[in-house]
Amino acid sequence: MGPGLNTPQLPITNLNNEITTDWDKAMNLIMTCVSGHIHSRMFNIVMKLNICDILEDGAKSIKQVSEIIGMDENSCFRLLRYFVAHELFSEDKSNIGTFEKTTISTMFSSKGKLRPMGERYTHDLHYKMFESLPETFASGHSNATKSVGVNHFWELFDLHPQYKDLFNQTMKVYTEAAISNITQSKGIDFSQYDTVVDIGGNHGLLIGNLLEIYPTIKHGINFDLDVVINSSDQTLRYSHPRLTHIPGNFFESVPESDCYIMKFILHDWPTQDCVKILKTISKSMKPNAKIHLFEIIIDPRKGYSKYETYIDILMFQMVNAKERTLDEWKELFELADFKLERVVDDIKTGCMVISKK
Repeated sequence: MGPGLNTPQLPITNLNNEITTDWDKAMNLIMTCVSGHIHSRMFNIVMKLNICDILEDGAKSIKQVSEIIGMDENSCFRLLRYFVAHELFSEDKSNIGTFEKTTISTMFSSKGKLRPMGERYTHDLHYKMFESLPETFASGHSNATKSVGVNHFWELFDLHPQYKDLFNQTMKVYTEAAISNITQSKGIDFSQYDTVVDIGGNHGLLIGNLLEIYPTIKHGINFDLDVVINSSDQTLRYSHPRLTHIPGNFFESVPESDCYIMKFILHDWPTQDCVKILKTISKSMKPNAKIHLFEIIIDPRKGYSKYETYIDILMFQMVNAKERTLDEWKELFELADFKLERVVDDIKTGCMVISKK
């Protein structure tokens, strides 16, 4: 550019990596949102080659790492350097080319809590599902399943058992993250119920923990699809003397109970299907029974979080569903002949207690 013109600066413009100007903010979007597909593919390489595990037992030179993963040194160096910039790994400043683990990389190692999420969300199949995202927005209807040759997301499990296992493990991570908040909530008391049914409870982790905390609950039921309940990995199934695992379909029938819990279930379904699910449950509810819904409640007045909007787009593309505001939830409950009794404010994930009108 000629003299006298303001030449744009490279991101980020100060040595502390602080985002201080509108230019910095715009360039940060380039490095995150606009280039997100590159991040995903790069992280996919890290997951496939188990690089987080390689660094778990100590620092290693680029020569050592490249020999272990079977990659030439130059490519290997550039791969690890990329993730030093994203704080996944660290590099020994006194011995450039020697890389070390971080507390974050440990989370993505084979024993780390976030490993299933790292694998699933960068999985080749998952990536392929999102290639049609522009078409989804253009049509207003999910095109993801067409990209991978199925009619509905849930059909993927039969065709891709590895992805199914990653899905189940990911749900376990979400549940573990929510359990302490749910069980320590002062706004919920499950001691008043004889039977608690976890609808779509995966392998029973949440209901199992509730049975541990509330000895007054006589019977806990984990209710999910047969493909989930009778998964090939039975080590995931929670075991408790008062817990029963029952396979079934919540569009057809559910076990009778005076309390139901549903964690991140209705956000998987379009409104008309949510209504069908609630009406199915309604038929089995004992008098004065309640449903505890653990779902995101978007509040525009508080602002939109990255997590809420990210999950909303996941739901849109994968299952043609959505996250909802409180008004949208109320409209859904009205269609299913339910009423909102209260919102439990101290549940970070969002919690609503509803009952039949």
